[in-house]
Amino acid sequence: MEGQTVTVINRSEIVGRPLAAMLANDGADVYSVDIESIYLFRGGRLYKCSDDETVESCVRKSSVVITGVPTKSYRLPTEWVREGTTVVNVASFKNVDEALLLKIPGVTYVPMVGKVTVAMLERNLMRLFENFHHPDVRLRAAVAGRGEEKEEEERVVVQRPPWYGSPIQLYNAVALTALLAITVMRSK
Repeated sequence: MEGQTVTVINRSEIVGRPLAAMLANDGADVYSVDIESIYLFRGGRLYKCSDDETVESCVRKSSVVITGVPTKSYRLPTEWVREGTTVVNVASFKNVDEALLLKIPGVTYVPMVGKVTVAMLERNLMRLFENFHHPDVRLRAAVAGRGEEKEEEERVVVQRPPWYGSPIQLYNAVALTALLAITVMRSK
């Protein structure tokens, strides 16, 4: 991404902000656009853009545009997208008119990767839980803090089966919950 200009539309804590930071760490100049403001991630730093900078001016400069606006009503105006741009939609809704976008020469469009995003978030959530909040992890930390006299108790804890039965049961529960939530949100 070195030397590329990217615009990320939506600065959410889950996707937009971390994605902008990761792309900037890879060498891109990243405009992070939200309802109230525009920031530029560059060289490991965050700069607030002047009021002269608009969503349109950011998109027109960008070779990559990423939309993640979680509403049906938002559409990226295709007139802003220049030739040869890559447009990625990470929202669960189409944030761009695909037919109009693909009429622009050289445009690459990646539609609706929302389900992939949800799956990766589920995986990261499970890892966070297992690494920091699982009862076995907390008990081991408490035992380690009391000294070595509790080694036997720690061995017993390690041999305990997980509270959720198996990892696949946990994954299925989280996946079904997420899909149900998405379905309910779409029906509103």
